[in-house]
Amino acid sequence: MKLISAQSLMQKILLLLMLVFFLQGSLQAQLTPQPLSEKVKVIFPGIPEEKKLPAGGSMYMYAKDTGTGYMAMGLDLTAMGISSEIVTALGDVIWEQLKAGIPAQMGGVTIAKDQIIQFKGQNCLYLELDGTRSENEQFKGKKAFGYLFFLGSVLHQVMYLSAAPNASADDAAPFFNSIEIAR
Repeated sequence: MKLISAQSLMQKILLLLMLVFFLQGSLQAQLTPQPLSEKVKVIFPGIPEEKKLPAGGSMYMYAKDTGTGYMAMGLDLTAMGISSEIVTALGDVIWEQLKAGIPAQMGGVTIAKDQIIQFKGQNCLYLELDGTRSENEQFKGKKAFGYLFFLGSVLHQVMYLSAAPNASADDAAPFFNSIEIAR
């Protein structure tokens, strides 16, 4: 039987600990595809947490660090009596109605910019939000950039939040570009 020296044993333990920390870091930084609905998925830069929404559906959130986060959700509005026909009939008016509720829902954020644009082949509301005066801890002191779009009666939202003073939507380009919409 061969005896292992104390130094050799410590080296092996240290190597094992380094491997465990490396694997843990790799898992936390793992790109994670997340379906938002039957037709939409997005790739998060890590494993998102799921939060069930009171009206059904789920919101997914990933905090890269204390100042940077990613959010996405898919919410079928048929349970609220809003069908795909109603969404289509409302046209761009639906975006005005959604915008009207955002400051209250997000604890007093200010809408810094809003545009109706084409995104991934869908009519969409692009938003830039300022959370300087927000009371919501998730938005407080941060900027947020995001897209809202419908597929039928399902409202989809993808958003990037950052506490960096010079943050821009470009910072989240890989996240936004990862969105896949099945036809």
